[in-house]
Amino acid sequence: MSSAETREQILVRALEDLKKKAGEVIQGVMNDLYCDYLPHVETDTEANIGYRVEGAVRNLIAGKFERLDNQMVYVSDSYGAFHYISLGEHSSVVKPLCDQMSDEIKGSRILQLEAQLARLKEQLSEAYRRG
Repeated sequence: MSSAETREQILVRALEDLKKKAGEVIQGVMNDLYCDYLPHVETDTEANIGYRVEGAVRNLIAGKFERLDNQMVYVSDSYGAFHYISLGEHSSVVKPLCDQMSDEIKGSRILQLEAQLARLKEQLSEAYRRG
């Protein structure tokens, strides 16, 4: 066997050894990703979706949305992202919410009105002081 053939055989064995070791490293990395990281990504993604939906619903209830027409609104999810939401026939959305959350909605609305009243009183007081 010539030295060129010997070098070629050594190179072929080295490449095969490299492929085997690289495959083991890649498999280890994939196992780590699948077992150690993927469950956290899935959990975080699910939680983030829940928080975004909750923010959008809160903003809808609080009236913090832009009505585009009779069926579409543009509302923030409180993470700074805005979404187009079709309310279709709004009673199909509002009635179940009101039925389930009427006391909380009333309480929230009362707090909003009280805060607005306090601001208006302050503005009126400021206007009298200036005038």
